[in-house]
Amino acid sequence: MRPLLLTGLLLSSSLSAPAGAQSAPATGAATLRLSAPVGTTVEQRMTSTTRLQVSDVTVTARPGATVPQAQLDSLRRAFQSGLGGQTTTVTGKSFTRLAARDAQGRVTLQHTLIQTIPGLPKALTTKITQVLDASGTLKDIKLTSDNPDVNRAYAQMKLDDLLRAADSGGADTRLYGLPLTPGQTREDRQEVALDGLIGGLLGPILQDPEADVDPATLTSTPLAVTGRLTFVGADAAGRLRFTQTGTFGAWETSVKDRAGQPVFRMDVTGGAVDGESLLRPDGLPVSSSLRTRMQMRLLMTMDDVQVSASMTQEQTLTLRQP
Repeated sequence: MRPLLLTGLLLSSSLSAPAGAQSAPATGAATLRLSAPVGTTVEQRMTSTTRLQVSDVTVTARPGATVPQAQLDSLRRAFQSGLGGQTTTVTGKSFTRLAARDAQGRVTLQHTLIQTIPGLPKALTTKITQVLDASGTLKDIKLTSDNPDVNRAYAQMKLDDLLRAADSGGADTRLYGLPLTPGQTREDRQEVALDGLIGGLLGPILQDPEADVDPATLTSTPLAVTGRLTFVGADAAGRLRFTQTGTFGAWETSVKDRAGQPVFRMDVTGGAVDGESLLRPDGLPVSSSLRTRMQMRLLMTMDDVQVSASMTQEQTLTLRQP
């Protein structure tokens, strides 16, 4: 289902930015830095479980159409039973590699995620390449996927949008430079433009000449994310533990047909994120967990009927070394 692909893509960006290890700057205060040798690779196992609850389902005839009530009732029951209480589990492997470090201290990180998704004929592979300067600031990012829809979305996004999306949640590059004092916290707010991302994901529909869709009517509001990262402390092995919490505000996207009637509309009323990360002393990941909860209202037009429903989605994402 394309709306779930969209929201999952937006909220799982924490996978794209492993955190770093400590070093001693001139001030003497230890801060987070990536110190692993070039070529070091960490393999992890990924499990993502998504539970979708559906309520308040209504099915009506689209304006100007006539549909028997018995057919509307049957469609409503089918939609409710097809999605209500649905749980989807995605498994896969994650590889994080420190690919390069230049004389100025710029670091190139490569992250490969291979996911086995129910319903897809083959595994989905996503590759993320990041360049960070000596202070740990994310300067460049490139994302590619073997899924045409996702790859198209990445290709249409501007670099600034990709950078903000990569830093919008999870154990990300905002950790670099964070003082390693137990209880030390960093808070920030990011606003990510979604036009390019949504246009890419809905591209096959928008570009289909037989579809009654007006691409010029596609609109979306920015996604505002507020995050809080906290350093908990180091264990006896020197591994670093962080916690994270965050919220994201309401946002919406919609597109209409050539007559000006809504074809698709998704209103996300808000949500929350929480989790924790454990890092090796050299800065590469040991494990992480992330839980996301959000509520949305969905409207879709299919042939002569319009379907609307309220949805609550909960996703738990874990990464562990084998």
